[in-house]
Amino acid sequence: MPLLIEAVQPQLIGGIDTLLARLVAEAQARGLSKDQSDAVIAMLPPNLSACGCFLDRLTGIWRYEFGLPHRVGNELIWGVHMWPRVPLLFDVLQCAQARLPLDKLRAYIALIDHIGQHLIHLAEMFPMLRVPPGIPADHEVSGLGVGNRTVDWVIGSALERRVLIDVKRRFADFFGQMEGVAVDGGAAPQHDVGLLFRSVEGKFLPKNPAEQLQGAWIVTDIQQEETELQAAFDALDSARVHFAVIGDERADVFLLTRGVEHRRFLLDLFGLQEGTRFVFRRS
Repeated sequence: MPLLIEAVQPQLIGGIDTLLARLVAEAQARGLSKDQSDAVIAMLPPNLSACGCFLDRLTGIWRYEFGLPHRVGNELIWGVHMWPRVPLLFDVLQCAQARLPLDKLRAYIALIDHIGQHLIHLAEMFPMLRVPPGIPADHEVSGLGVGNRTVDWVIGSALERRVLIDVKRRFADFFGQMEGVAVDGGAAPQHDVGLLFRSVEGKFLPKNPAEQLQGAWIVTDIQQEETELQAAFDALDSARVHFAVIGDERADVFLLTRGVEHRRFLLDLFGLQEGTRFVFRRS
């Protein structure tokens, strides 16, 4: 079946292949054994198994075609969200295999096989990509938050300081910015930064952060104004939300915390470095 990228941006294509073949090549490039490679490939669900890939001439990275255009008003927005990176999918599959028991793994793999929800559920593994394997973690945990709501990750044991983290893949701020661009022709981003933290506060009970740190890992497609972002975080209930990571799968993030000690602890736990990729300052 022809790839959509062939019709939309054929000049970006440096090669065509299947996702299965590219995952095998990715495993070989990482020096994995055939058994390790086969174990990852075997996890691939039906829709993803049927995906085609192209070599992105701009980045030299293989991308698989599995996404839908964003709709903003009457317009369709095409972008790299429709063509995720093959190495990222490999990272996520390996992480899920290592961290999830069989029943949760099967449920998770079914979720990432849904084209409309793929990016949302792919992001659930981002916090765990660099957490040392010896640190215990549980996925989709109920009974620790408000009511019957689940928390995406509980990291650490009940006998030590735990970290509860909820992952949010946000699109509303992107839609808001694109609608603004259509009106004013592309001024500096203008949107409600508070949308990033919607539903985060309501997930958690008040806790002493010395015993249990609670927060969110928020993935967004646009930069946030730094002062507005800090103000929106400061407005959250400090007893319920102790930190927020604005980031993606990479190690450089923008970290919001209530204290210097929390910051050091979280950077070490998640293997992160602080950066400014996700923020700007309005002039």
